[in-house]
Amino acid sequence: MTGPALNSRRIVLLAEDDDGIATVFTRVLERNGFAVHRARAGSEAIGMVAAMPHLDAAIVDLVLPGAGGLDVAGAIRRAHAGCRIVAVTGFSAPAIESAFFAAGADRFLAKPVELADLLAALDVEPA
Repeated sequence: MTGPALNSRRIVLLAEDDDGIATVFTRVLERNGFAVHRARAGSEAIGMVAAMPHLDAAIVDLVLPGAGGLDVAGAIRRAHAGCRIVAVTGFSAPAIESAFFAAGADRFLAKPVELADLLAALDVEPA
């Protein structure tokens, strides 16, 4: 394995139902020192959040099967107050951005997301 040792990796939850986007994000995140836990549905993400003892960061899509991204962001913020939450969506409008921030997001990125912007939102210098 290259990069940081697994036990020193930052833990990120990726709540994204699009397999193509999730694959690209996962590769970039792992290459930059993250251990990625993916949820394909909002309800799955909320269950994972409740079961995780620690979470460093989360990337949350707005439109997810089951619970939506706003619900996921709120659950993360309640369970892991120090977690960095990055909201991503193809629906970029001021009202949506405001709703994500009200739910607990720290950063908001409109799709398509530049990978350098994703890493910057997580306070990571690209590897």
